[in-house]
Amino acid sequence: MDRKVILVIGILAFSIGVIIPFTILPTTPYQKTTVAGTPSSPRLSILIPQTPQLEVYRDLLDKIVRQAILTTYAPSLLNSRGLWASPQLDLIRVASTGSLPIAVVTPETTVSHLLSYSEQPEYSKTNIQVAGVDEQDIVKTNGRVIAIVRDKDIVVVDALNGKVASYIYINNVRGLYLVNNDLIALREEPLFYILGSNELKQSIVYPVLVEVVVYDLKDPLNPIYKYRVNFTGVFAGSRLVGNYLYVIGYMDAYRLWDQGGDRALTPLLPIVNGEPIPRENISETGAYSSYVILLSLDLNSGAYTAKAYLGGGVEWIYMVPDRLYIAWSNPLINYIALVGLLEHLHSKGVISELKLYEYMKMIEEGRVEEVGKDLALTLDKYYNATTFHEEYIPLNYTDETAFLVLDINGLEASQRGVFKVPGRVLDQFAMEEYHVGDERFMVVATTISKYVAVVYYNKYCRVEPSQVVTVEEVRGEERTTRQVKLNTTQSGLTCEPISWFTGIQSSSTVNNVYIVNNELNIVSNLTELAPGEKVYAARLLKNILYLVTFRQVDPLFAVDLSDPYKPRVLGYLKIPGFSEYLHPLTESKLLGVGRENSALKISLFDISNPINMSEAAKLLLKDYVDSEVFRDHHAILIDHRYKYIAIPVTIAWSWRGFAIIEFDAEGNILKLRELVKLDSPMRAVYIDNRLYLVAYSKTITYQLPELRYLGEISY
Repeated sequence: MDRKVILVIGILAFSIGVIIPFTILPTTPYQKTTVAGTPSSPRLSILIPQTPQLEVYRDLLDKIVRQAILTTYAPSLLNSRGLWASPQLDLIRVASTGSLPIAVVTPETTVSHLLSYSEQPEYSKTNIQVAGVDEQDIVKTNGRVIAIVRDKDIVVVDALNGKVASYIYINNVRGLYLVNNDLIALREEPLFYILGSNELKQSIVYPVLVEVVVYDLKDPLNPIYKYRVNFTGVFAGSRLVGNYLYVIGYMDAYRLWDQGGDRALTPLLPIVNGEPIPRENISETGAYSSYVILLSLDLNSGAYTAKAYLGGGVEWIYMVPDRLYIAWSNPLINYIALVGLLEHLHSKGVISELKLYEYMKMIEEGRVEEVGKDLALTLDKYYNATTFHEEYIPLNYTDETAFLVLDINGLEASQRGVFKVPGRVLDQFAMEEYHVGDERFMVVATTISKYVAVVYYNKYCRVEPSQVVTVEEVRGEERTTRQVKLNTTQSGLTCEPISWFTGIQSSSTVNNVYIVNNELNIVSNLTELAPGEKVYAARLLKNILYLVTFRQVDPLFAVDLSDPYKPRVLGYLKIPGFSEYLHPLTESKLLGVGRENSALKISLFDISNPINMSEAAKLLLKDYVDSEVFRDHHAILIDHRYKYIAIPVTIAWSWRGFAIIEFDAEGNILKLRELVKLDSPMRAVYIDNRLYLVAYSKTITYQLPELRYLGEISY
């Protein structure tokens, strides 16, 4: 059977600096290295496809295997059922991706008021973080067409003539760009893994291929496919600088699976357009759980470069035109929880110090299932009667976020380094570059949690009722009858094997701000902001960082970063509710979109004096109002020309549409202009003096500034 490199979804893990005492050596065409256990126990086999081409990757594959045992295999001990519950599946083959996407022209659907422009009109851009760095979105316009992502196609609307121009049949699209006359679609394509167990075969689908597909939209009625580039991984995000597109994904560096009753661990390689990324294009960051893949594409020529960085699963991306930051958190908490559980059992006298040492050594050697079975027997003896209880174990663990920093120049990306800060980052707005004179700094706001492991034990014993069997013995005419008492056990108890489950909970939080210099060193910090609360929103305006934390009220902090070596809190404002997105309207007014109880809350903050900030105006939409803006900043449209905001909303779980809100930053006014009912609302865009409210099945058009209904385009 032809074995291939196996490709799977990435997971989060991080290097913990433990060396596993075995070495991978070439043995057979499909290398199998067994980490020895007892003859009757399941074993962990290391399976590495053997080809001459893979030898150059040998150093990386060895490191990947060593880490995988501790970060993925060992934490299965936290759950008594996690070790043996998975089906025994054998990899048969990997099928390729689907057919080439095509475009078809649809019948015309006219709008009541046709549009016509002799030159390029003014149009809205996607709401982004950094000027000059575009971000993908599900609705894009270039002032002439509007491209809309749906489940199985992209709708191309000819906005100038008010009709649907074409449909492009392509599924799993995560976002779009419109660059000149080109439409760029970013998608995830499922790969099919055919898995079998004896006679049973089952298909399991993983979204593991990220693909860039480019179309020529010069004639919107006839989109023309140009080219595509793909790589294995989960889509993490993208950025566009000029004509250069940067696409980021990540994938597992290994796969853990069952093979004939034994556990098998296979290190993996990232693939770009069907070929493994060359060894010289794979860099190390000190972590070996996931590959971070960067595809750099010149949209003018179609030329591209691809590089991979062994690290963690990507969580957030931040980019300025010449530098890219990729962040992932340290997932070692599961391993720390396991160590905490074993040390706790030692402190209670359940396991001896020698047994604790043996367990840790066996775990490092990959003999995890041996530990699990022995631990189950030990706990079964310790809890010898019915047991339902929980135990809290404080963990000596601090969150940590790592940042991979890449210098960018066109198609070239060079690794500047990696820095780490304590805590977890909320989103991309909680990290941002700024300058003081000629010096370049990065500010990062994090929330640090203290954790406890909660172990739930469950052992059920029942007393068996006495039972008798009647025995009749016959010898000739002599007949004897007697009864014999039966018990299922000597004690009369029947007990189920003990089971346990470990959950991890945050016990307390604190918020910190870190400033990192151009050499990637932390030069200063502010610690213990708003104890017991979490960062919910952040925005950097010039050299002042505005932070929103929340637990019961909404503290808005203003942090002065003008002296990066001595940051200080200028002031803070406490009001009910909290903001989840902050947006500067002017130099002195900051817009906040969030919640107050069950209402959607829009706040206008006066930040002209950061020492004494105030909420100059607010608007509440009651009750039970939700908005996609809470989860995606691309969903808000702010039109400074006519001073209105448009956001998709859901009211009382059933009414859906757009809220159009007037604002006057100088006059401190927020006023609801209109609620427009529209099922499955997506985005609002404007072209010249037309407002387009875009939904999944139709777009409604309004005349600006009077907001006069013009018509709709159905698709």
